[in-house]
Order: sequence, then C-alpha cells, then structure tokens
Amino acid sequence: MTDIYDTGFVEKLFDEMAGTYEAVNYFSSFGFSRRWRKQFVRRAGIKSGMVVCDLMCGMGDCWDALSVPLAERGRVLALDLSAGMLKGAARRKTRFPNVSFELHRQDVLQNTLQDECVDCVVCGFGIKTLSDTQKEVFASEITRILKPQGTFSLIEVSVPSGWIFGRIYMAYLKWMVPVVGRAFLGNPTSYRMLGVYTEKFGDCKVMRDILARHGLQVTYDEYFFGCATGVSGMKI
Repeated sequence: MTDIYDTGFVEKLFDEMAGTYEAVNYFSSFGFSRRWRKQFVRRAGIKSGMVVCDLMCGMGDCWDALSVPLAERGRVLALDLSAGMLKGAARRKTRFPNVSFELHRQDVLQNTLQDECVDCVVCGFGIKTLSDTQKEVFASEITRILKPQGTFSLIEVSVPSGWIFGRIYMAYLKWMVPVVGRAFLGNPTSYRMLGVYTEKFGDCKVMRDILARHGLQVTYDEYFFGCATGVSGMKI
C-alpha cells in the first residue's frame, strides 16, 4: 500500500505537477488562493530587513506577498523537496531584485538551517502532506530555527465545518480539481491527491495543538468560512 506521506512519494507528485500547479491552484480556487496568501503572510508580521524562511516553498507563490513588507533589505531562505517546484521558484525570484533569495532542495523535516537563524517562518499549502508524526517534527523545526520573539504563519486548504458546505467543497476538490488538472496536465490522478490530502488533513486545529505543545504562542485562523485555515503566532 502506498504511503502518501512518504517524502519520495510527495517529491514525485509535486515534480509531476510543477509545470501547471500555479495555474491549476489559481483557477480551481476561483482566485481565492492568491487572496489567502496575502492574508496569511500579513499575519506573520514581516518587516523590512527580516530573514524569512519559506518552508515547502513550492514555486514561490507567497513571494509577491512577502516582498512588499521585506522591502529592499529582506532575505528569504526557501526550502522544498521538489526539484521541479524549485525550478519555478528560481524563475520567480528574478521578479524581486531587491530581495535576497536562497533556494535549498531539502526535506524540511531534516534541514540544515542553523538554530535561531530566522525572524519569521511561513508555509503556504504544504502541511497537508505531513502525517501527524511528521507534524511534530515540523513544529520542532519551526521552534528550533526561529529566533526568540520570532513569528510564524502557516495556511492550508481545509474541510469547512458546515456539513452541507463541507460536502460540496470536498466534492469539488476531489472531482472538479482533477478535471481542471486534466485540462492543464493531461493527467488528473496527481491533482486528485490534493483532495485526498485535504480530506485526511481536516483543518489546522491539530497543527495548532502541536505547535502549542512545543512552547509556541499560537492563534488559529480561518479564511472564507473555513475553506482554508491557518495558525500564526510567536516564539516566546
């Protein structure tokens, strides 16, 4: 039986989707994904000159939102497993000549970043690919790399709590998103996995509790009636 949380499986999945992921994500969310990125980055409290770590950075979809508060003196450390996604990120970073980017092909659960080396951690739409055990490691890594008083903000597509709305939304993710994926990629199977991950993930409440157990100050956030949820806070 395939372990969908195995890092090799996740890497291969996102390598396959890399060429079309941004477009499918935008159209399948009716443009809300771009708005959610702006909102969750705003919760991170990023300021000019900060060192920001973008975990599971994908193609750098959060960087439009990050670049504004970072201004001219910012630095971004971006980590992702997928070489395909990082190729897209390498192209995207040229849009922001005043921000310093370092791209690292690394497993965020076994990264080489130094202790207390960043002011802020962000992660957009990556944590659904982590098992509960991996979430514990992920939380410990966030705690380890954040400086004291450092901030974080994470967001993930989620299952809305309302029974009717939740069923409709999940049906859309599981059936319509693969149709959109077929239009762009020719293979709906990979995009069908996004619905599978989301259904198993639920929402960010488990991630909230795990981060709190690791000593972080955490707030639970909802976006558009719970279609996306997040956590944000600070290392005390």
